[in-house]
Amino acid sequence: MMDILNVFTGDAFGMMALTEVVMDITPQYGRLTALGLFQDEGVSQRVIAVDFDTATNVLLPQTRWGGPPPANKSGKAKTKGFSIPHFPIVDELLASDLQGRRRPGSDMVQDAQYATAKKLGEMKRKLEQTGEWMRLGVLKGGLVQDGLGATILDIYTDFGLTQDSTSMVFATTTTDILGKIAGVKRVIQQALRGEMMTNFVALCSDTFYDALVSHANVKIAFTYFQNNGQTLNQDFSGGSAPAELVKGFQFGGVTWLNYTGSVSDSNGNVQLMIDAGSAYMFPMGTQSFKVWYAPADYMETVNTEGLPFYAKQERMKYDKGIEMECQSNLLPICLKPKIIQKLTIA
Repeated sequence: MMDILNVFTGDAFGMMALTEVVMDITPQYGRLTALGLFQDEGVSQRVIAVDFDTATNVLLPQTRWGGPPPANKSGKAKTKGFSIPHFPIVDELLASDLQGRRRPGSDMVQDAQYATAKKLGEMKRKLEQTGEWMRLGVLKGGLVQDGLGATILDIYTDFGLTQDSTSMVFATTTTDILGKIAGVKRVIQQALRGEMMTNFVALCSDTFYDALVSHANVKIAFTYFQNNGQTLNQDFSGGSAPAELVKGFQFGGVTWLNYTGSVSDSNGNVQLMIDAGSAYMFPMGTQSFKVWYAPADYMETVNTEGLPFYAKQERMKYDKGIEMECQSNLLPICLKPKIIQKLTIA
């Protein structure tokens, strides 16, 4: 009689096949990942070097015909290095998990492929949530942190900058909200330094969103928004809904999305997705938001282009079961931090 664990020696349970299974699992991304703000880029190393060109557009003076033209002055490019962190997670599938067990919701006996896919899905969702939290950190003060709150990257400190913050003064009914929004948009456009963009988006906390849509100079526009085929019983928050289902409130040339919800960190502390009383405005369609993926630390992936997720399994001692691992090695970053603008209620 063949050992039931022999099924794990087949091609379907190799590193590449398991990785493909993980990649195919339906995404459970949050609002920011679903927006597609960050451009994914696989790299073959764990450290990334980025060159920042200091050249600027300068108007030229005229010269007399036949005279000497002015010399072009090139600034020195600055190079910054960034290390990509490593996020593995392990689980195990024991022989006792399969022996005589019924698949949930079915009369069929639990099989190895179903049980493996279930555990891989659970691990992937944790990796996805960690990646979403890190992307949000890029917006929220440029602090990219892990589940324990340890700082992986402090973007503004690294660039020698501070994040701009604009008070919307919602408590004053006569505040020119459109004027405030226009000023912030101009700051972002200047910080883009000529780079093309498509539209503006702002992710809002619950309190900020409520203060925005209830302000006297916004309320009429929000009323039209509600009555234009969308009513109050619909979800405008977009905490985890697909992008195509949550259009957001359009006002002042900005899509305002209420990112409600929270997540528990590795210590069990509840962390708000967007800090109370705040919103973060940024441009879409640029090349300034990146997520770099490094290859897994497996022999077969050395010096290959990194993928968002990896999975691998190994037989346990005495054939007691299978130990499986998922990992994601990623670093999100904004290469032009000033294009992210923080907004506050007061």
